[in-house]
Amino acid sequence: MKSVPKTVLLLAALALPIAAVLVSYAVTDGPRTPDVPDKVEVGSKPGPPPSAAVSKSTGELPPPTPDDDDDDD
Repeated sequence: MKSVPKTVLLLAALALPIAAVLVSYAVTDGPRTPDVPDKVEVGSKPGPPPSAAVSKSTGELPPPTPDDDDDDD
């Protein structure tokens, strides 16, 4: 099997991803426009009650795992 020069492999490694990006950009119509509402008001949509949004956690951390140092032998 014939050896391929390193410069050819380097150019192929760089050209293939760049070509894929350029082709995908050319195929699309451009970036999509975001679907943003004209006006946003705080509290305009009903949501969960404030008590449901609070976590039921006690705020305590679990106990640490015991150290397993067997290197003292």
